[in-house]
Amino acid sequence: MKGVGLIFKKEWMEFSKDRRTMFFTFVIPLILFPAIFTMMTKMAQGDSNRRRGQASRIVLNDPGEVVKPFLLGDAKAFQLVEAPSGDLKQALRDKKFDLAVDVEAGAPGKLQRQEPFAVKATVDESESGSELALKRLKEAMKKQDQIWVQARLEAIKAPKDLPKPSNLVTEKASDLALELSKMLGMFVPYILLIGLYTNAMQHGVYMTAGEKERHTMLSLLSTAIPRSHVIWGKLLATFSIGVMGTVMNVVGMSLGFTILGHQVAGSEASLAGAAAAPSLSFSSLASPTTLGLTLLLLIPLGLFFSSIILVLGTQAKNSREAMTAITPGIFVVVMLGVFSTAPGLEKMAALPYVPVLNVALTIRKLFSHEFVAWQYILAFVMTSGLAAAMAWLSTSILNRESAIFRQ
Repeated sequence: MKGVGLIFKKEWMEFSKDRRTMFFTFVIPLILFPAIFTMMTKMAQGDSNRRRGQASRIVLNDPGEVVKPFLLGDAKAFQLVEAPSGDLKQALRDKKFDLAVDVEAGAPGKLQRQEPFAVKATVDESESGSELALKRLKEAMKKQDQIWVQARLEAIKAPKDLPKPSNLVTEKASDLALELSKMLGMFVPYILLIGLYTNAMQHGVYMTAGEKERHTMLSLLSTAIPRSHVIWGKLLATFSIGVMGTVMNVVGMSLGFTILGHQVAGSEASLAGAAAAPSLSFSSLASPTTLGLTLLLLIPLGLFFSSIILVLGTQAKNSREAMTAITPGIFVVVMLGVFSTAPGLEKMAALPYVPVLNVALTIRKLFSHEFVAWQYILAFVMTSGLAAAMAWLSTSILNRESAIFRQ
């Protein structure tokens, strides 16, 4: 197997000469994902803080002035504006105001008779400002309803707790780390499938069809190294680059989620009045065991993808033809990746027996702390068998003269 090692070393030496490619493959993921998550969190927090500091613009139609007094009493939350001319809903969509509130004309009489009256709110659900205005209105109405109820209870000399026969207390069974881990598990399989295929594709084309274009394939085959060793060396090189690039994506994304966890924890502690924000370590989101088991699953899956890419790349006349033949596989992988993020996927009984998708499901459960041993073993065995069969098939095909010397 010395020839395999020589070919493997040759491909890695050629790959390492292109420092720009190495930087984009191994370093950029470690910078990109933390930067993206930090930027998204900062923007979301900045927008939320800005909206909290601004009063919601309300167009109010309250003939009996039942709602108007307590809305005007909270100037930080509400600003009453004149109704614009024309279509009210279109004006709302044009962001001329945030919420339209209509109170029925007979509201004062119904309130006196202790009957409920209707309040209609027109909201633009596509705008966060309008959603915030509706939330503020609901909170204000709930608070005022409590005042009216207490006044009625006092009038009949009833206990203040009369309308509250029960007191519901909630307790979270999961902590913030588990919630973020489950969120991470939703997207990790998608990133893995796409990253593993695209990373192997880019360099697989260079090692196969690219060799033909550079006219180095014939020189390589004229050496004393057996052709099967050449094929296996290229296969291992394509596989290792693809897996390493994908691992960097996972690590970068995990670091990004860790940053997000710290910022969310800090926000929760600030809202709760805590002295210090709870700390979330990297291991609380993705433990070394989780990452190790995930990496173990990537080995047969990466070998399977690399074998397909190697066959298609070697049979192509040039790099353009190789990319044309390999690119449709991206759409298949993307479809599988998107499907793996669907909610309720783990409830499909047949999914653990579907190749590739069972890997995505297993990784999702690993990050969600819902590890099932038999599903992991089944996914690993099935993917390993599929990878071995594809590697044998690709070696058999590439040993043919017609595959290597196709012009």
